[in-house]
Amino acid sequence: MGTTELLVVAGAVVLLIVIVLLVIFFISRRSRARRQEQQRERSREEFGSEYERTARERGSEEEADRELRRRRGSVERRVEPLSDERREHFEGQWNEVERVFVDNPERSIEMADRTVSDILQERRFISDASQSDEETEKSLAAMHPDVADDYREARRMRADVVARSGRSSDEASEEQSTEDLRQAIRKYRAVYGRLMDR
Repeated sequence: MGTTELLVVAGAVVLLIVIVLLVIFFISRRSRARRQEQQRERSREEFGSEYERTARERGSEEEADRELRRRRGSVERRVEPLSDERREHFEGQWNEVERVFVDNPERSIEMADRTVSDILQERRFISDASQSDEETEKSLAAMHPDVADDYREARRMRADVVARSGRSSDEASEEQSTEDLRQAIRKYRAVYGRLMDR
């Protein structure tokens, strides 16, 4: 075998090695992309609408995934379960919320908001007194994304009804306000129930 033939064979071997390496590179890249997409899909399922909200805020799904997992880890480290005594206390508070609703829905919604806030505080979803409402919502969403929208919506509805109650007292407005309060109570009830889970 002459030098030329050896160079041709060596060139063919090098070319073959490069082709094999490129194939391995593209296969591993494709496999990695598939794993990332599967991870994002799991995150979408796990975090629900909170995933989409965070992706919009962060500008990418990868950033949303990292942020939500970081936030969940932080919240998991500080959140505590309720003692049996405190659980009974909050059950009594919630029973009072539902009892008062019949006669005074506005007061009932304030009591519901206070009860849920007290549980969030007790379980340490609120890390300190200066924590913003938005941070509290994010803490709740990290652990219980299934009720985070209920919490946001209940608080928004409560604020709307409170604002309306100061301006108008006609019968149609009162009827709408009562229905809004009923919806808000249902949403607070969902959050309350989730927070009371062990």
